[in-house]
Amino acid sequence: MVRLLVPDMAGASEAELAKHVTPDLPRLVTHNRGDSRSVAETSDLIDLAVKCDEMNMIAQLPTFVAATYDKVPIVQADDLDVCLLAKRLAKLEVTVSQHTKSLIDMVDKVDKSSLDWPPLGQATGSSWAESVATPVLATGSSESSTSAMSSSAVLSSTGLPTTRPNVKMPQRPVQKPRVLKGKSSSADDDVKGIPRRLHAFVSRLAGDTTDQQLSAWLAEVGISGAMCTPVVPKDGRIFKTAAFRVSCDAKFADLFYDEAWPAGCELRDWVFRNNVASVHHAVNVNNN
Repeated sequence: MVRLLVPDMAGASEAELAKHVTPDLPRLVTHNRGDSRSVAETSDLIDLAVKCDEMNMIAQLPTFVAATYDKVPIVQADDLDVCLLAKRLAKLEVTVSQHTKSLIDMVDKVDKSSLDWPPLGQATGSSWAESVATPVLATGSSESSTSAMSSSAVLSSTGLPTTRPNVKMPQRPVQKPRVLKGKSSSADDDVKGIPRRLHAFVSRLAGDTTDQQLSAWLAEVGISGAMCTPVVPKDGRIFKTAAFRVSCDAKFADLFYDEAWPAGCELRDWVFRNNVASVHHAVNVNNN
């Protein structure tokens, strides 16, 4: 601005121009170092810009000035985030590639004569993706991608392998226990078996029903020798219906599991767990 207003100062240095006092321009003041120095210098620049606008000198000033061209962005401000992200990804790719090469070199130095897996590949590519996609063995021979990906080893901080490669061992089929039931009924045998009895939980009977009445009813329908044990509610609760544990010989299965029971009555199999008799869905025992 001094060169434009004072033609005689066109060839002067910047130090001489800074000391020259021009009546039409604000006086240059050197601010002391401090927290408000940048604010004061910015205010001076704004005053100079306003003065240039008043004197119609904006068009005569340079459009852009940079002391160091390396600091001038080569892209627009909106694209800076994408460029910085791409630069960081490229740097990360180079770092991972270096780590991969160092790891491979460390493993290849180990005595592999006693190991049971092929040597690792060399990082010949310039990027991590290329190194993983095209593995090359240290001996120079190539293998299929299937065998290369199936062999893996876990390395400790010292570079020595700590585990063998993952090998899928064949699983043995689970054998189900066999249960055989004897059918011989000869009376001359010294060893005799005891047939398993049928056990059931009978509920939703009338509250005044007794075990003698239920046993007599079962005898009438053809089930002899049945045992009926009343089920006592826990915690002193009282229900309007009665429930029994009923057991009989297995030869009466057709009659026992017939729907000829009284209307509204419910029958469920009695379940034995941990040598303690418990009822299936015991919560609903004698439900009102």
